[in-house]
Amino acid sequence: MSTGELLKTCVLGGGVVATVKDLTRHYFGGYYHVRILVSADVPVSAASFAAAADYEAAVVRLGQAVNFSRILEKMAVPESEIDDVRQKLMADFDANVLPYLLRDNFAPGFVRSEFRKKIKSLPTYPR
Repeated sequence: MSTGELLKTCVLGGGVVATVKDLTRHYFGGYYHVRILVSADVPVSAASFAAAADYEAAVVRLGQAVNFSRILEKMAVPESEIDDVRQKLMADFDANVLPYLLRDNFAPGFVRSEFRKKIKSLPTYPR
C-alpha cells in the first residue's frame, strides 16, 4: 500500500478541484486502517459575500483559501478485504457526499460557513 496514493480528482461546484487519496496503513497483526482523504482548497472570493467588508474580513481571518477535508475510514480490516472496503467507502462518498460538493453553491456556502465559525470562535471581552 502506498501512503498518499492519489485515487482520483473531482471538479466540485465553483470549479474547485478536490483530491481523493488513499492513506491506508497497517494497523495490527494483519489488520489495516483503511482511510481515504478527500481534500480541496476552496478560494475565498468576493462573490461569496454580499458586502465587500465581509469579504475583506474573511480574507483577514481565513486567508486566500479555506481547506475542505473529509476522512472516510474503517478500522481493523483484514488485508484480503482492503480493496472491497475501499470500493465501498468510495461508493458511499460518491452517493452521499459528492452530490453536495458538486452543487454550484458549494464553494461560496462553505466559505461563508467557515467565516461564521471563525467569527463565533473569537473571544469576547467584557466592556
